[in-house]
Parts: sequence; structure tokens; C-alpha cells
Amino acid sequence: MAESTSPSDAPVTVESPESAPKLTRRQATAGLGAAAAILVGGWFVAGKAGLDTMGRGGMNQNLLPKVGDEAPDFTTVSLRGEIVSLSDFRGLQPVWINFWGAWCAPCRAEMPDIQVAWETLEPAGLMLLAVSLRDKPSEAAAFATKVGATFPILVDPDQSLTGEHYPIYNFPTHIFVDEQGIVREIVLSPMTSEQAIATAQSVLA
Repeated sequence: MAESTSPSDAPVTVESPESAPKLTRRQATAGLGAAAAILVGGWFVAGKAGLDTMGRGGMNQNLLPKVGDEAPDFTTVSLRGEIVSLSDFRGLQPVWINFWGAWCAPCRAEMPDIQVAWETLEPAGLMLLAVSLRDKPSEAAAFATKVGATFPILVDPDQSLTGEHYPIYNFPTHIFVDEQGIVREIVLSPMTSEQAIATAQSVLA
């Protein structure tokens, strides 16, 4: 094992302002340019990874339909090729909408809990629609298969099918809609199976 040197053991050299090297304007400009490039590169990578959505829960809450509002309809397609609309279930059964992405670490972490909750809530009459956003359908399918998800997986790779009324910036987002199509709960964070089952009671009661 390599021997470490504590900061207190390391020699310290203090330069006087007169002895410190002075940057030329060209060097300073180049340094600022490099720093800007790093920041822009970091922003781009973060955006591609979905990290641009972090810390925006408050904004997302303002953009989404409000609790007590009628849930706006959307139509998308399932991994099985079925056309599915939220309005298909109105008057028939309550719906739990889970907006997620296979690229999203919190979404991946909670998915086994979502499956456990679904196994309890499906017999109680709840429909779960897990809408994959910013994923290729093949990526969503591969992850759903990996975790053994048995609930319907819908796909909207560019958010063009759901984004008008559900502009999701917070992943995962859970919206619970009652049998009459009214939003009863919105959760902008991952949930355990116990939390999901407890929250779903608002639309099952």
C-alpha cells in the first residue's frame, strides 16, 4: 500500500505578489475559453444523461395538471403495438401513470417496487400505464424484461405524444387519476412499493 502524506507534512511554499508569474491577456483569455468549453461540455453531457431535469420539481409541478383537475388525454403506443389512450379507462377504472426512462437511475431503482405494488393494485382494479420517455422502444423493452415488469409499457421517445399536456422534467413522475378522470395525487419522486400502494388508495377509495 502506498504511503500517504498528510497535508500538514507537505512542504508549503508561499510566493510574494512580486515573485508570482503574471498572466498575459492572451493566456487569461485562453483560460477563460477553456473553462467555458468545459462548462458547455458538462451541460451537454448532463442534458444527454437526463441530469438537466434535476432540481426542477417545483417548475414541473406548475406545468402539470393540478390535483382536482381533469387529466388531459393522451394517446401513445405500447411495446406490443397497441394504441392506448388515457381516456380508454375513463368511467371504467382508475389509472396510475408512471412517466419514466430506462436512462434514469432513480426510475431504474424504483421499478422493482413498482412491479410489487402493481401485483397488489391490479387485482384491486387499478390500471398502471408506465410511459417511457426519451428512450428507444428497444431500450425500454430490454429494461422492462430485465426487471420482469408485467404492467403495460407505453413509449414516447421524443415526448411528442404526451409532452403537450404532460411536460415532464422530473423523473420519475407519478400521477394518480380516479375512475372519472380526475387527478388525485402527483408524486415527483421515486416510491417504494408501500408508498405506491398507500398513495393509490386516493383513487381506489
